[in-house]
Amino acid sequence: MGRRINHPHRNKTLYILRGLPGTGKTEKARDIKRRYGGVIISADDYHRNGNGELHIRPENLNDGHIRARELALQAMDEGLDPVIIDNTNMSWQEMFPYVVMGFYRGYWIKFILRKDTFNVSLDKIVRRCPNIPRGKLERMKKRYQSVKHVYQILWDDDCNWKYRSSIDSWKP
Repeated sequence: MGRRINHPHRNKTLYILRGLPGTGKTEKARDIKRRYGGVIISADDYHRNGNGELHIRPENLNDGHIRARELALQAMDEGLDPVIIDNTNMSWQEMFPYVVMGFYRGYWIKFILRKDTFNVSLDKIVRRCPNIPRGKLERMKKRYQSVKHVYQILWDDDCNWKYRSSIDSWKP
């Protein structure tokens, strides 16, 4: 299980998967885990019942994301490698907590956008995810922000303002 070092000072990797529901993020996360080991963190896991079936209730959506952040922080504090974030991560604000955690713990941060997010019609994604209203998927798609560099997210004023009371708890 050889590991490529992507940066001389960052020898662990944080993968942040991005894309609409039904675009293959979980499949990609499992593929990365098969290749490199590590741990997959997903807000969806909070909403699974004992049989592994997903039952998301909108009123508990934020709780799933809070739990995912807690698990990601724990995994990075333990030095697990790689850490794979399997959420939609369409906007910088959604990724910001993970970026802060990983950056300050020496992780190389790799963003992976699932191509089906933009290469497949919304009708097809609605068919793949019949429990998610089309309007919700449209809003998610509109929230997409491209990332050219991790500093775009780290230095974003809106992200820093939104999470101002939590940032210090994410740093070592």
